[in-house]
Parts: sequence; C-alpha cells; structure tokens
Amino acid sequence: MLCLLMIGPVCFTGREHLLPTRSAAKAWRKSEERRQRNRSRRSTAKTHVHTAEATIVAEPLASTEAVRLAISSLDRAAQRGVLHPNTADRRKARLMHKHNVAVAAAEAAAAAAVAKAEAKPARGRKAKEEKVEKAPAKAERGKKPKK
Repeated sequence: MLCLLMIGPVCFTGREHLLPTRSAAKAWRKSEERRQRNRSRRSTAKTHVHTAEATIVAEPLASTEAVRLAISSLDRAAQRGVLHPNTADRRKARLMHKHNVAVAAAEAAAAAAVAKAEAKPARGRKAKEEKVEKAPAKAERGKKPKK
C-alpha cells in the first residue's frame, strides 16, 4: 500500500508508511508543512536582499526604500523563526554597510562634479575679458623695479 501526501505543490510518497506510529507520522507531516512555509519566507527575504543590493549598485541615492523593505523582511523572518536572529542581524548589517558606502561614494562624486563645474576655465567672451584684465600684469613682469 502506497501512501500519498500532498503539501502545497510538492508531493511526498511513502514516508508515512515507514514511520512506526501515527503520532510520528503526524509530527512528520507538521514538520513538512513548516519546512515548506519557512522555505517560502526565507526565499522572500533573500529576494528582497538581492533586489536591494542590485538597486544599491544601480542607483545608490534611490535605494533607501529597497533597503528598508529588505530589512523589514529579514526582521519578519527572524521574528517567525525562519532565520536565526543573529543571521538576520548580520545580513542587515552587511546590507546597511553596502548602502552607506555606496551613498557616500555617490555624494562624493556629485560634490566633485559640482566642484569641477565651478572650476572650469572661462570660454568665449568671459575668457577675453579675463585676458584684458591680465594684460597689464604681463607687461610689467619683464621690467626692472624702479629705484
């Protein structure tokens, strides 16, 4: 006699028949249900973390919402016992470190771009006006100082 057990989309066959008691079979069924549920929650948390990491790389300044969602997902998984609390904390710390480094680099690059734009040499009419102002200074360079 072959026993067929359906839990969600996955089918397990024959396992209950090998267990010695009905209570062992029920415990096995419950553990399978929990395993499937935890697997889904763990997968969701991992997906949110990977999405946040991809967003951090693509656009660091706009990744705050994705990071917040990933941290919330990790907290929820730890609260429900899917992940160990220390594992969730470690993953959150690594994610926040990546986020903070990327944001700092993006802000530094933006500040450098602004500084470079401000320090550009003048072109066109502005450059000619500056040359006119500098011309007397050049003429006086070669002269000997008056005594």
